[in-house]
Amino acid sequence: MEEELVIYGLSVNANETIEEIVKKSVIMEKLGFQFVWVADLPSQRYSPAIASVIAEKTKRIRIGLGLLSPFLHSPSQIAHSLITLTTFYGDRFELCIGPGDKDQLKRVGVESSKLDNIPKLLLKAKEEIVKELRRNMLKVRIWLGAQGPKILRLARFFDGVLLNYAHPRFVSWAIKKISLPSKYSVQVGIYAPSYIYLKKEEEPYQLLRLSSLIVATGTSNSVLKKFNLYDKVAKAKEELEKGLTPEEILSHYPSDFVEDFAIYLHCTELDGYLSKLEEIGVKHVVFGYPQNFSLKTIQDLAHSLFKL
Repeated sequence: MEEELVIYGLSVNANETIEEIVKKSVIMEKLGFQFVWVADLPSQRYSPAIASVIAEKTKRIRIGLGLLSPFLHSPSQIAHSLITLTTFYGDRFELCIGPGDKDQLKRVGVESSKLDNIPKLLLKAKEEIVKELRRNMLKVRIWLGAQGPKILRLARFFDGVLLNYAHPRFVSWAIKKISLPSKYSVQVGIYAPSYIYLKKEEEPYQLLRLSSLIVATGTSNSVLKKFNLYDKVAKAKEELEKGLTPEEILSHYPSDFVEDFAIYLHCTELDGYLSKLEEIGVKHVVFGYPQNFSLKTIQDLAHSLFKL
């Protein structure tokens, strides 16, 4: 597949109805997005099932699965989902695997803190997926979902790395951490909560703050300490551990953190932001929830992107 310099994708909200997800995915394709990404919510929906419905109703748009955690779904299960999707809908699918969100995993009984040597387990899972795909004569691009230095070191064994933070200084640091010899070809992308607006609306903005809080509290301590954010995020983490919900602690969560962990820009500012990302080597940008909040927020983003 011939690719443009930067590939733009938009994620769907797995909390919505199947009908709404499909409706928005069809519109994304018509508006010119190259990718739709389907996140996995362990306690609610399995992303390959959502992907199959999207593929049924679309023709060209590529579909990303993930982040999928091999600590929840076995490598064989993930591989066979890809095989089934490709058999029925063609070579339109890509995969992102990573450890997964600790809280989401905990809800379904997986304690990631008890897993021994997560990088090694993750790499083994990737190799098993590739082996199963090769048996069926398939090659699928596999992305690594990463943020901290330990997982970033695995980059050379993957086709690409998707970072879940948005600020260029975070991204520059990560790219330096995964700097590879020339024989390795690894694409770097970001997959972050987003709200690109023509006229700001309060509801998607508050959802963006909530999403950025979830990303911040899930960010590795090494990254937070590197950027002097550990103390600010630690309080939120403590309150979450006490049983409070992200919604309950949002009111005293610093709003300026949105700039670090989300893409929050007026339409006129998007060009400059994307240019910075391209300069440092980013080739794939996935605009995450709540950018798909409504048809209007999707259209605002498409207008900002495709007039560039």
